[in-house]
Amino acid sequence: MHIGDQWMQLRSSDKTLDQAFDRPFPVGVEYYRPPVPPPEYWDEDFRRISAAGMSIVRVWYSWDWVETLPNHYEFDDLDRLFDLAAQHGLKVWVDTPLGTHMACPAWMLRSHPDMRIVRRDGSVQQNTTGAFAAHGAMTHNFDHPMWRVYVERYLRQFVPRYKDHEALGVWGTWDGIGYAGAWTAPEPYPPYNDYTIAKYKDWLYHNYTLDALNERLLRRYRSWEDVDAPRSKAAPVEMRLYLQFHRENMADHLGWMADLIDRLDGTHEQRSHGGSYPGPHHETVSPQIDSWGLSHHSSNRLTTDEPYSIACEAYGFQWCRAMGRNNRWWNEEIYGSFVGGLHPTEKKTLGQESALYIWLTLIEGGAGAMFWQYRPEYMTYEAPGLNIAALDGEPTERFDAATATIAQIDRIANHLPLAIPRADVAIAYSGPSDDAFDFNDQGVQFIQHHRALYRTLWAQSEAMDLVTPAMFWSEYSMVYLPHFAVLDEGALARLRGLLQASDGPHLVADGYFGTFAGKGHWSFKPPEGLSDLIDCRIADFDVIADFDVGAGKNVVQMECGTFTLPAGTTYSILEAQGDTAPIATIGDEVVGVRSADGRFTWYGFALSATASSQVTGQPGAPAPAGLVHDEVATALLATAGVESWFTLTGARIVAFRRHSRQGGSLIFALNVERHPARTRVQPRWPIGSARNLLGEQNLALCDGAFELTLGFGEAAVIHCVDI
Repeated sequence: MHIGDQWMQLRSSDKTLDQAFDRPFPVGVEYYRPPVPPPEYWDEDFRRISAAGMSIVRVWYSWDWVETLPNHYEFDDLDRLFDLAAQHGLKVWVDTPLGTHMACPAWMLRSHPDMRIVRRDGSVQQNTTGAFAAHGAMTHNFDHPMWRVYVERYLRQFVPRYKDHEALGVWGTWDGIGYAGAWTAPEPYPPYNDYTIAKYKDWLYHNYTLDALNERLLRRYRSWEDVDAPRSKAAPVEMRLYLQFHRENMADHLGWMADLIDRLDGTHEQRSHGGSYPGPHHETVSPQIDSWGLSHHSSNRLTTDEPYSIACEAYGFQWCRAMGRNNRWWNEEIYGSFVGGLHPTEKKTLGQESALYIWLTLIEGGAGAMFWQYRPEYMTYEAPGLNIAALDGEPTERFDAATATIAQIDRIANHLPLAIPRADVAIAYSGPSDDAFDFNDQGVQFIQHHRALYRTLWAQSEAMDLVTPAMFWSEYSMVYLPHFAVLDEGALARLRGLLQASDGPHLVADGYFGTFAGKGHWSFKPPEGLSDLIDCRIADFDVIADFDVGAGKNVVQMECGTFTLPAGTTYSILEAQGDTAPIATIGDEVVGVRSADGRFTWYGFALSATASSQVTGQPGAPAPAGLVHDEVATALLATAGVESWFTLTGARIVAFRRHSRQGGSLIFALNVERHPARTRVQPRWPIGSARNLLGEQNLALCDGAFELTLGFGEAAVIHCVDI
């Protein structure tokens, strides 16, 4: 296998993307995963979906359902669905899950037994199913040389058949992009088929001489024949390189498919998506496609005593905006809770929560919102759950809430699309650091740490952006670097540029900052690559033990107060040098320092250890999850000179500033608490008037402020004339 001369060069072409829909912010629903629901229900369901103001029905059209014999395609049901959708004024979002989730045709595996995925232990993936794929989940490796041959033949039948149909809306080119077999793998490793390893070695050969590879991997290979793929994350240096190959490999496959579909169509939008939080592969694969997106959880937020944990979803929305080409993204899978068949583990999603996810998608610049799904998945124990209609197709409160929200958004259509002003605060994500934690079985904890300050500041109505080292940071007032452990060339270039500049953002690092070199091994002189610019060294490491908690030795003294740290909190013991000043201690040990110019602050422990939440933000993740204490977060902003866009007095709400297409600002306000909120809103910028667009009334201004009253789960949209 060879990587070819066009490695990662192909992608979807730039195109106009908003012409397919009759609304500036379309909402839709996943509807058909063959063979359910049966066709006799479609007409009435489509009538109800259209009457609700929804614009899209989504189809998950699996390969094994269509190409039942070699080069023999059965599109009869999809033909009928397209025609019926057109009759009801709906667009079809059609997924072609050729590289993910669903099974390839059985005849393909019989013809090519070596197409089955080989795991790292040499075992071969057998036929299987999943909650998302009752009649077959993915068993094939898309690196097989015949995969592209069959995919191209299939797409040359599929795309021309529907590209000119009036109902076509969006091509779902690659849903949930991941390693081959990621959705059926018993453990999170890529495939190890001979042809995949041969492709990896060819990739190495194109990027390294043998001597350079030895230097990169700290090995003594004397022949290319000795080079093999690593089979354990316990070897982080080699595994980091192997996963880099696989991420580029996914991007190459995605770009090839996107280019092919564009050559066959070239008009309609193509999309792919990741998960509900950052992933190390997202920045590599997302540029290959027109728009990015996510699936996300939706329950056990407003049904807990921590309703502001809904920020976990807003965090994922912001990440998608950061990753999408030209910031274009879709909220393509709003789940209606993972109920879990006959043994429910979660509360149902409330209608108010479903409505708020639509609003938050709009607020965070989404191209549109999609529910997963209309009816439940009748064929598996994914049902009952995820749905907005009941088993008999009748509306649930989630459907009714979506209907009402769509009608409200229609009333502000002339202000859309929104423009989102740059925030003063950025939270930086490091994919290599995510890998380092994942390799040590701490991947879930890494995301919880990374999300911790976002959750706290979101509840305080503080605007934030999510960034990576590949993006510009210089215009922010503060950039937070949670567990920025691995400092590779990109991260070092960004950090050195800012530290050497005469002005720029206040940098706040915490946790295992700079403890790993870019290759993936522990640093020989932390902070890696920055010891000439940062007058501080790591003297040692320690952890808060149960004994420390019992003896009261788990207290960190910070400038803003003292905070108790839970058992298991790890920390670096810092040794300040030169003019660098200690600012935080645990007992006699320094765990926080600040540079003489005040622009760099380093805490040796994760700030997420200062508070906690029982809502983890990820299904199945152990509680509690870390949070940054309100007082710590407020102190960080004050040190960096950051002020909120609003002063809010009275009951707590969450407020956002956006720019209207009509000029002026839009203030979105949400109430996530189970009681009415009466709040005085004072914008930081001067306004001449304020109009409640949903209430269709002008608001009285007093010293530039106005009052709002919001019920549980309600939203307000205020158009302000800025002066």
